[in-house]
Amino acid sequence: MRVALALALAGVACSGLGDSFREPELQLDHAVVRGIGLSGGNLDLVVRVQNPNNFTLHADKLQVGFDVEGSHLGEITYEEDFSVTQNGQTTLTLPLRFGWSGVGRAVRAALGYGDLPYRMKGQATLKIPGGFRKVVSFTHEGRAPLTRAGGRALLRWGSGPS
Repeated sequence: MRVALALALAGVACSGLGDSFREPELQLDHAVVRGIGLSGGNLDLVVRVQNPNNFTLHADKLQVGFDVEGSHLGEITYEEDFSVTQNGQTTLTLPLRFGWSGVGRAVRAALGYGDLPYRMKGQATLKIPGGFRKVVSFTHEGRAPLTRAGGRALLRWGSGPS
């Protein structure tokens, strides 16, 4: 009986969102090169999360797969609580460590461009009113500026002083 009541309440809570719920939008704002070595490097992915809803979204998990020029760079699991105000946005910094094996050409090319042609695919776990969770999937492709730590732009190959 208790299980049936809990399931019924879960259905009511989620259906209360009904057609008014719209999934958040995630996109890479920019990437920061934190370090590059012989075996790979570290990037901070600065991701903008936009909430198109008329209520605040709360989340406690974000899982992201990250590709550059068709090569898979790595996976990130962010397990910190975050909120996005109604019709607002927030920025998250997601650290990514990658190895050169299998992705060296793609990353080196991106370093030469000064921006990153990327694809992010993953899911966010949202906390829904009533104590329930909703997992939403996302995919986003685009190009984002690539900078060095300290905010300085990377020099593009051939664009340095003559």
